[in-house]
Formats: sequence, structure tokens, C-alpha cells
Amino acid sequence: MESLLVPSVAGGFAAQSGSEPVQEVAGQAVVVAPESPADEAAREVLLDRAMGPGRKRKSSEKLRRGRLPADGLAFSAMDGDGRLVGTVRLWNVRAGHNGPNALLLGPLAVEPALKGAGIGVALMRHAIAEARRRGHGAILLVGDPGYYERFGFSAERSDELAMPGPYEKHRLLALELIDGALAGARGVVRASGRRIEVQALRRAA
Repeated sequence: MESLLVPSVAGGFAAQSGSEPVQEVAGQAVVVAPESPADEAAREVLLDRAMGPGRKRKSSEKLRRGRLPADGLAFSAMDGDGRLVGTVRLWNVRAGHNGPNALLLGPLAVEPALKGAGIGVALMRHAIAEARRRGHGAILLVGDPGYYERFGFSAERSDELAMPGPYEKHRLLALELIDGALAGARGVVRASGRRIEVQALRRAA
């Protein structure tokens, strides 16, 4: 289901379904929609531009490599000309050793020239709402606490968890979509999503 970005009461964007007028960013209408295979190449270019060449060395990448995003939880923000200006994906993980199922959010990226326009906020709100609608219990991410706390993320529920690689402890954050979903979760976060076929990995290499 396509979701439009419309003005919210608090300013910026709010994700809404239907056919309401879309918000304009730099003179362009922007919509959030499920990611399509046609977005893949533009997404990689956007991630390189927004996050730099070191993005594939991040600890979160260890949990994404060779895996598919969680079903129905990959989204693109497109401008009025059909150009990709933002992206976010969520991935299936286990929250620690024999821990509960959870989602790992990331990367969240926005066209650098449009940062601060509310596109990232819209992508986050839409992704969280859809994850909740699909019955997921919790979302983890590694990111800036000052940015993600507005969506309810904190280190309180992730204090006993760790990432599989170098990371800054205070940046591992969690949001429970169901109360108690991360109760007792401890240990290293592990990938649990569906694997990409070997042939597809070779084409992407």
C-alpha cells in the first residue's frame, strides 16, 4: 500500500495512506512506498553518497550481509520525478543468545541535499507503524540517540545486548512495539532473516 507524505500537526511530514495532497520538498512532491526491485541500483548510489564508502564495514552490515529484508519492511521515498531520495529497511534478527525475535532497522538514508526536510522522519514513522501492524515485538538499531529518541528508542532495553563487531555501546538502541518483548534479552544480536540465493550474491559482488 502506497503511503503519502502530508503535513503533520507537529510540522514536517506524516505518513498517510490514500490520495491526499502530498507535501513538497524543494518544489517536488515526495511519497513513501514499498521498495521495488527497480529501486535497488539507485538505492546503492544514494547510500554511497549519504553514508560514504565505509558503510559496508559497520557492525550492522554483518547482520544484513547475505540476507533479505523482513517481509514488507523495505521502503523508498520518491520525489515527483520518480527519483529515490530516501530509503530504510528492517531486518529479522534474534535479540541475543536464544533471545526473542526482533527487527534491526537500517540503514536510514536521505539525499544529502534534502536533509532536514523531514524525509527521514517520515520514513521512520512509516516503518515503525508498519512493523507494529505486522505484529513485530521490537526494533533495534545503531544510531544517534539524540535523533532516534523522538521515535521512542532508548538504550534501556538494549543494555544487555551487543553487536557482532566494533560499535559504540551507547548507540545501540531499542524500541519495544509490544511491552516486554525484549525482557531478558542478552548477548550478541544474530541475523535470522532469509538468505539471498548464492547466484544473486555473485551478481551483486
